[in-house]
Amino acid sequence: MAEPTGWSIQVTFANQGGDAVARNFYALYEGENFGAPGRGVLAVIAHAHAEGGQMLQGAQAAVQSAAHSFAEGYFGGRRTLSPCKAATLSLISVNRWLAGQKQGGAPVSLSALLLQDQRLGLVQVGACQVYRLRGGGLTPLTFPHIRLPDTAAFVPTRALGLETDLALDLAEKEAEASDIYLLVAGLTVVEGVYAALVPVAAQAGEQGLAQAVLTALAPLPGPDKSVMALTLQNLPEAEPDETVRSALAHLPIRPPPRAGDVWDGFEIGATLFRGRYTMMVAARDLRAGREVALKIPLPSMLQDEVFSAGFMREAWIGATVRSQNVAHYIEIPNERRTSLYLVMPLYHGETLEKRLNRAPLMSLPEGVGIAFRLCEAVQDLAAIEVVHRDLKPDNVMLLETGDVRLLDLGLAYLPGLDAANAARPGGTIRYMAPELLKGTPANARTEVYALAVSIYRMFSGGAFPYGQHETWPLARLRPDLPAWLGETLGKALAARPEDRFADAGAFALALQLGLRKGRDALPPRKRFVFSSLRIWQGIALLFALLFAITWLRAMK
Repeated sequence: MAEPTGWSIQVTFANQGGDAVARNFYALYEGENFGAPGRGVLAVIAHAHAEGGQMLQGAQAAVQSAAHSFAEGYFGGRRTLSPCKAATLSLISVNRWLAGQKQGGAPVSLSALLLQDQRLGLVQVGACQVYRLRGGGLTPLTFPHIRLPDTAAFVPTRALGLETDLALDLAEKEAEASDIYLLVAGLTVVEGVYAALVPVAAQAGEQGLAQAVLTALAPLPGPDKSVMALTLQNLPEAEPDETVRSALAHLPIRPPPRAGDVWDGFEIGATLFRGRYTMMVAARDLRAGREVALKIPLPSMLQDEVFSAGFMREAWIGATVRSQNVAHYIEIPNERRTSLYLVMPLYHGETLEKRLNRAPLMSLPEGVGIAFRLCEAVQDLAAIEVVHRDLKPDNVMLLETGDVRLLDLGLAYLPGLDAANAARPGGTIRYMAPELLKGTPANARTEVYALAVSIYRMFSGGAFPYGQHETWPLARLRPDLPAWLGETLGKALAARPEDRFADAGAFALALQLGLRKGRDALPPRKRFVFSSLRIWQGIALLFALLFAITWLRAMK
């Protein structure tokens, strides 16, 4: 469902003409036109570095394609990604394409403003420059990658297509209404630019601002300059959860269904789970001919704003996750829905919590296999900037096929988008890292801690790795398991976050190394070593017993 971005922007352009038309490109892209209104607005200025007639034609194609491809990748990125992360991934792809061009290609400098949710992201690679006018003051926002040219053809130290590896400058700023941003392409120097632009601040409110900037920069080196002047007239209204608001939020909550009911083409089956705020039922999708599970909110959910927001968050995030080890969410057309619920495949199996509470205890091969898949699931979420925040055996489904699915994204945290809610508590207390209780935002290391508690319990048969006043090494409960496993879990459970593994990937690597190095042998059994002293002590005891027996017989 398309929504307006909420930005009110005035933009003007000025071009020096001549070769500048071919070398430079500037554009203002709106997310609405790419089906991503929540991503806001993207302002881009780019410059192609090339000389000569034939090269100039190739430069024009390169600079336009680079900007358009960047916009498509940026707005097409996962919704959970922060603006800077989405821009980075898109530019890495553009750089690969430009670097692979054999003929007609040219390195491209690019600067961009990422306008989303009252925040402004900055991306810089190459020689373009960005300045901000605020309250009459002028501030440089980017530092171009320029060196003194030793040839007639100017090429910056960094640019798209210059090398296969891309290094970007990224920054985030708070935007304010009436801010003016000046984006300049075609300059080959940094010195003197600030001084040339200071007098322009007096013309900040005039329509011809871009042309005034171009005129002020005319004496400086660079024969083909272009300018974009962008004024923020109004910003979107602040809505803390707007970035994760679901299109399902307007739907009503029905009374709980009964077996045999049909909801929107889903025939309701048995109840799989019923809690305080939600229930899970098996169902048959009569239109698609498949088994599914419906997660249905109960009317009581409306009494808990946090849980209600979490349900919407789960729907929103679930639609973006594509991981083999994370529960899939099935999207259905909005016109099919008449009430609020989530649709997932019907998984056949048992939760890890149920498995660890029955015999036999988890074996090393089975347990490490599950641990690998859990770590992979957490890393897949991290790749799209999602922190689960509620890792525990209850939220892990062990399928009959041997696969693993991580469940329940209702408490997930989005580091790139949820800055205002970073310290909001979330999770189950016994799985939370100590620093979370002090207000530290959830991160990769807190996920490692929760993973370690879950994996420990998986091997221990349900016991937690700590008592009331002390920790319990795994070897106390499972002396049959190799020592390296307990050591690895001990590191993952370290009280100080800097002493833990950096992320779930590093945790999985440590488990893998333990197996690979042949350290998976069982701990050696203690052997009784006979010393000469103990031998003589035994002989003396034997003689004493024989003497006692002989004496007793003589007394009879």
